Amino acid sequence: MKKVLRAAFVFGLAAVIGILACPNCKDSNAAAVSADTGAGLITQVSANTSDGTPNITAKSAFLMEGNSGKVLFSKDADKQLPIASMVKVMTLAVVYDALAAGQIKMTDDVHVSRNASGMGGSQAFLDFDSEYSVEELIKSIIVASANDSCVAMAELISGSESDFVVKMNELSVKLGMENTNFTNCTGLPAANSYSCAADIAKMYAYIMKSPFYAYAPAKAQGSERSEGSYSPISNLWMYDLTHPSGRVTGLTNTNRHARFYHGHTGGKTGFTAEAGHCITVSATRGSLKPLAVIIGAGNSQTRFTESANLMNYVFDSFENKLIVDAQKPVAEIKVRNAEVETLPVFAKENYFELSKKGDKNTPKVTIEVNDTAKAPFGKNDALGKIVVTQDGKVLREIDIVSTKDVGGIGYWGAVKKVVKKFKI
Repeated sequence: MKKVLRAAFVFGLAAVIGILACPNCKDSNAAAVSADTGAGLITQVSANTSDGTPNITAKSAFLMEGNSGKVLFSKDADKQLPIASMVKVMTLAVVYDALAAGQIKMTDDVHVSRNASGMGGSQAFLDFDSEYSVEELIKSIIVASANDSCVAMAELISGSESDFVVKMNELSVKLGMENTNFTNCTGLPAANSYSCAADIAKMYAYIMKSPFYAYAPAKAQGSERSEGSYSPISNLWMYDLTHPSGRVTGLTNTNRHARFYHGHTGGKTGFTAEAGHCITVSATRGSLKPLAVIIGAGNSQTRFTESANLMNYVFDSFENKLIVDAQKPVAEIKVRNAEVETLPVFAKENYFELSKKGDKNTPKVTIEVNDTAKAPFGKNDALGKIVVTQDGKVLREIDIVSTKDVGGIGYWGAVKKVVKKFKI
């Protein structure tokens, strides 16, 4: 109860500060804090359509199931629209890529420039000319949608926000985001800045694959909020940011699903006057992993209700069947010119078939692999393939691979192998 009251107090105080500081500000980042204030469980409110899908009133929406990759709902999902702070999904994608490449580490210090500390809208209120860890700034971006932290990270990685935005747009092209253009790393209103619901789903699906998406901070000594100490950053609800000066800022997530939606695994809210109320959110229950995007809802409650309704639709109506399990060997093959004589081989990836509950129609799986393979070969080299079909239609082809590199042994290695085998 104390935590709920404390969250309400933080939201209320932030809203008052935002109004006093910028009463006519169009940017959501200041207004979004007060806009995200409701408490309580998210329930299914809006009626479903005749085909059972939720009735979405927002300007644009998109729903996919992550394991199967199937699109289950789309409303103007390719329409170019402002997306407010959901831009920060791509900001995090570039940050996670820099971490994966070893360019930066979670423990690295980040210097806060005057430019970064002076950003408007939602902030972590970073101290100018101070240093924070990469981990702390990522947490503040996810939880508090902190613009100052975004710019500080951009300057760390690329030297300037403008150069960082180049990386954001390059990655969007790589991901096939055809209706997206970024002009800053914060989502603050800017000309020629837009995306669409389908593209947002692509970039969120991308960051979910990063090992840093599920990164869990070490337990802080003397922390009052033990629930945040073990949670992945992507799912944090609230925490205290302790500044180098000793000042403490309590941060609470603008995404209410992080607290109230069962199975929530991450998300990002956004609001500006031109974008409306927006959210990207994901959840997992069993083998189902819905990813929902809402752009331009009429109010904060609607974005949470309609995104919950989209995810509820998946959990209520569908099931995922694991047709191909990458953890189980599909065959045992003989290996020539190697120390090992036989080797188990596996599907390179899982294959899930999403179907309506009660549907008994199961795809057919055909394994095509040679009995023998000649070394050397790598763990990602195709040794065969699995073909998944249904009603004569090919649904997916998956490579069959080894889980390790297998080197050749050469002439004398082969001789030693024969000697050992026959005990000559």
